[in-house]
Formats: sequence, structure tokens, C-alpha cells
Amino acid sequence: MEQAVSDEFGEGKTHRLKRLVVVDDQTLLPSGEAVYTTPAAVGSLDEKALQERFGGDVRTAVRSVPGAFTYSPSTNPAIEVNIRGLTGYGRVNAMIDGVPQTFRNVGGHGSSGGNLLYVHPELLAGVDVARGAVSGAAGAGTLAGAANFRTLEVDDVLKPGADIGALTRFKAGTNGYRWSGLLAGGARGKMFPGQTGDVSIVGALAYSDFHDYETADGAVFPDYDRVANAPAGGLVKLDFEPNGEHRFKLGGRWYDNRFTSSNYEQSLKNQTYTLDYTYDPGSALIDLAANVYYNETEMTYDSEFGGGYRGRESRDRSFGASLANTSRFVVGEGVDLSWYYGLSYGSTDFEVLRRRGANPPGRMQKASAFSDVTLDWNIFSLTAGLRYDYWNMSGQQTAYSAGTGDCPPGGPDCGNRKVSRSGGEFLPKVTLAADPLDWMQLYATYAHTARPPTVQEMLWTMIPFGDGIGSAYANNLGLEPEVRRGWDVGVNLHRDGVLLPDDRLRLKVGYYSHDIENYIVNDLADVTGIPWQVAKWVNAPGTTRMSGWEVQGSYDAGAFYVNASYTNADTDQPVGFGTGWGNGDAGFLPETYATVDVGVRLLEQRLNLGAQMRYVGPSRQANGMMEPEDLEAYTLYDAYGSYEIREDFNVFFTVENLFDKSYAVAASGPESMNSKRGRGRTFILGATAKF
Repeated sequence: MEQAVSDEFGEGKTHRLKRLVVVDDQTLLPSGEAVYTTPAAVGSLDEKALQERFGGDVRTAVRSVPGAFTYSPSTNPAIEVNIRGLTGYGRVNAMIDGVPQTFRNVGGHGSSGGNLLYVHPELLAGVDVARGAVSGAAGAGTLAGAANFRTLEVDDVLKPGADIGALTRFKAGTNGYRWSGLLAGGARGKMFPGQTGDVSIVGALAYSDFHDYETADGAVFPDYDRVANAPAGGLVKLDFEPNGEHRFKLGGRWYDNRFTSSNYEQSLKNQTYTLDYTYDPGSALIDLAANVYYNETEMTYDSEFGGGYRGRESRDRSFGASLANTSRFVVGEGVDLSWYYGLSYGSTDFEVLRRRGANPPGRMQKASAFSDVTLDWNIFSLTAGLRYDYWNMSGQQTAYSAGTGDCPPGGPDCGNRKVSRSGGEFLPKVTLAADPLDWMQLYATYAHTARPPTVQEMLWTMIPFGDGIGSAYANNLGLEPEVRRGWDVGVNLHRDGVLLPDDRLRLKVGYYSHDIENYIVNDLADVTGIPWQVAKWVNAPGTTRMSGWEVQGSYDAGAFYVNASYTNADTDQPVGFGTGWGNGDAGFLPETYATVDVGVRLLEQRLNLGAQMRYVGPSRQANGMMEPEDLEAYTLYDAYGSYEIREDFNVFFTVENLFDKSYAVAASGPESMNSKRGRGRTFILGATAKF
């Protein structure tokens, strides 16, 4: 069949493919309608849903994707993606425009220790999520899946058919929301005289002012641990297409914020830069994409509040590159073959310049070689994939006393030296898909994924206070990588004209069952020469099992619509002594959670009124030395609407937590159970205009 594929400039190219989903280097993961034709567990959110249904609350929006959740402490604006109950320490590859975000900060009993992503919500054009094994560079060294946070492109800013223009959006609200705004501009034209070559530029600035909110109980956060923050962000992207074969894209994105979390006022700055190149000479053998990136996040504790870690300075710098190509062949009558293959490399260097606490510095390098061969015949599609993921950890080991750990007694102290560790895994993947009907696709995937132990886990030195660096007797350089093996099976339905001539039905139902060996957890362990058990990172014995059902779908009849998602998840991960107290968080998913969104379109579909239910089932929360505590289920209702005054001017509103319900935010740290409960009723009014 013929499938049109949009490239990063919004222009269509047509390839003759069967069931092979081609994703351009802008979206990276399947998005939009492609979700329902992809034989994999994928989901997506667009800009309209992010801004109007969820009022720009990205973390809540991600929770509407089945199988995905977020670690969402009220006082930290970071986004930490949870997939199928797995989060933190690289288990999920969270990216901004394809660039992995690897910053971490263990900072108090409310922190997770996971990878933290910071992006201004006004700059987002969408979020795409892939659960399980992920092909290409996005799947390198990750266990549970990937999430890509896409920022604005020139087509998001300009009116259809326009060559120059601007986009503005402004929102104001109650209950601490205050205001949030975006100003973006874009232009495109020809590079050379004679109307040849294409060039475009887009730039945007965003700023928000969020103050402390009240819970439904009327509680307000104390001065030393507030919700208030004022994120600022911006981006610039340049696209060059000198001819129909070569394309270049340069991009820069910035984020700057100041907030109070874990009893410390924190200043945080992030900058992400990319250079992308594609080469498509029209040959079936060459469809090449190359990418280079640099990412830097800096954080400072600079408040009068807090204790011995005041003045902490940390910096996370990463760079990487990938090269991939797709070759297509006809191997027989009615039999097509597509071969996707490539290499990727990424390096992350984490430094703590002052007062490191439980954040050991060090460097992690990951390299990957990957290959996916897809064979299409009649209604069937078979993909055989194999990747090799290599990793190398290096860092400075602190000193530890003779007679402790593996340091021989009676001699000099050990440690105070550079150490390294490396390893690699071959990871197979096989997917069989069938399209028995034009509107139905069945698929099954068996795959392996792996996550290497991190610098933080291997070079853990307890939690030294002040300027202390701890002792290496708590190191565990022998940690084994986590390895996941298991199945994903599912069905995709995508049919038009089901009940009415112009209606559309989309449905995706999937089941997964995975086993994880060597799951890493922070727990008490015996250490030679220490008369008490020591908290350190260890491989938990036995097998960690996870399984569940994931459902998402929509029915749109024009005048009315329904969108729904449902997750039933069972991830039986171990819980260690320090889990939930700053030594990582188990990230327990609720047993079930669901989002149901219904709406109507009136006045020739210019007026849109909708309401959604967000149900979060019973869950657990790790709480340090004690057994995990149970959290009650809760159901929240939101209302939203928009009115198109004219084609390029839209006003909208959102009411979050319509019935002002008090609730403990699931999967968001032990403090969310009591002192930092969820936001009470909040009204947001906004407008978007294009010029």
C-alpha cells in the first residue's frame, strides 16, 4: 500500500510500504494517526490536548496515555516519566526533540533519584510515548521504553499556506496559576535566486508565573517547600533544504527556572542543541539520517532555607550522535523487504562542584548498533531486530578504610582512585503483524531490553552531609545490568463510516507480560568490617514480573466525540530499605487508572465543550524503612471548552478538579500522602491567535 510520510519540513514524500511505519526525524516516535497503524505499544498527545484539555499541565496529560505515568511531586516542576511501573536511573529514555535528558538530583526524602526533564510547557507541540522495546537510537540502554517531548516547528506557528507569521497564546487562572504566555514567530522562503531551495526559521519565547495553590482542604505549602515557580523558555530552529536530496536542521532550546523543593531553593538552567541531517537521493537503498546533540543542565541550591547542602552546585553535560539508514528491496513477487540499521553514541558527564550528598559524580557512555529487517508479504509483516548495547561507567572512587568491604585488613586505606566498569548485551526483537481486514491489524512482539547500572548506583557512598564525600565501602562495582524479556500482543482498529457516513473509530488494545532479572534496588546489605548492615544498591534476588492491559481509543462523529484510555498494570518490583527516602523511589503504578473525555461541537463546530474523568485506582507508596503505605483511589473531573472566533483566533477555558476533591497524588513520593496533596479547583482562561 502507499503511505505518505511527513518530513520535518511538513512536505509529503510517498514510499511504497506495507505495514512498515516510517517516522521522520522530527517526531522520532509514532504520533497522531500513526499510533493506530503501528504494531507496537505506542501513544501520543498533541498540542491542543496539552494546552486546552489539560491547561498546559504536561505531567497530568502524560498520565492519560495508557501504560504511562509521571512522578509528580508538587514542589518540583521536573517531568519524570514512568512506563509500566518502571522509572528512574535510565529505565525510561525521556527526550526533548530526540535528545536524552539525564539530569538527576537526590535531594531529600521527597526525591526519586530518577532522570529529570525540564521543558517549558508552552513550547511543546506534542508528546509521544513508546512502551517496551524501542528501535533505533531512542532505545539504546533503556529498559521500559521512551518518551519524546516535541517542541514547536514552523508549521505549528504559521497559518496554512503562509510564508511569514506569528503565534501568541496567553492564559490566566486562579488558585496560584496566575498567568502563562507564548510568543512565537516563523518564516520560510527560497534559498537561491530562481526560486530554488527552501529555508525556514522559527523562534519562540515563553514565560509563566505560578504561585502556591491551595488543596481542596485549604492547605497551603510552607515557605521552605513551596509550589511557586516562574519558568522561562525559548527556542530557535533553522531548516535548510538546498535541493530535494539534502536537508539540514539546527536547533536550540533553553529553560530557566527557580523553585523550592526538598527544603532548598533551587535555580535550574537547561540548554539543548541539535544538528540534524538527512539525505534522500531517491534511491531505494539510501534514506539516511544523522543527528548530533549537546545538552547541559545546571542546578544550584541558593536559598536561606535548608541545611547542610546549601550552596550545592551540580552540572550534567551530555553529547551524542546517531547515524541510521533505510534500504528497501523487492525480493519476490508481492514480497517487499525493508532494512533499517545504524549506530548511536551518547556520553553523560555528571559533576557536583559543591556538597554532593547522595549524588556521586562520574561519566556514563552508551553505544549501540541496531538493525531491523521487515519482510512484507500479502497480509503479513515480519520484523526481526537485533541490537548490541555497550556501556562504560567511569568515576572517582572515594577512600575507604582497611578492613572494610574488599579492602584488605592491616594495610593502607583503599579507594581514592579512578575506576571504570563496562559491559554489553545482545538484544533480539521479533514482531509478527497481520492485516486480515483493511481496518484491523493484529501483532505480537517478543523482545529483550537492558539497562546498565548507573554511576549513582555503582559509586554510591551513602548520604554524606555538608562537604562530605562518604565512603566507598558502600560502592557496588559488581552490579549486573537489568534485563527484561517478554511479550507484547495487541490489536489496532481504524475504521471510518462505522455508524455514520463521516464518523471515525480508532481503537488500540494491548497486553504485555515481561520478566526482569537483576532488578536494582537500594537495600540493607552486610559489608565486611562494618558491624551493622549498610544501605547500598544491590541486584534483588529472583525475577521481577510485570504484566497488564492497555486500551486507548476514540470515536469522533463530528458533532460529538469520545476519547478514552485504560490501564491495568501489575509490576511487582522489590522495595528496599531506603526506597522512598531519597534512595530512589519504587514508582508504584496504581493497579488501574483511566481517562474518559467526552465532548460536543456546536455552532458549525466552532464551539467545543468537553468534560473528562480521571480515575486513579488504589496504589502504594514507598516510605523508607516501613512497609509501603496504601493510597486510596480517587476520581477527578475536569471541564474545558473553546470557541473559534475566527479561523486564526481561538479562546478556551479549563476547570481542573471541578468538584474540589482532596487527594494524595499517586506515584509522587511519600510527602504527597500528607503535606503536599493535589491541587484544588482551578480555573484557567486563555486565548490563541495566529497572525
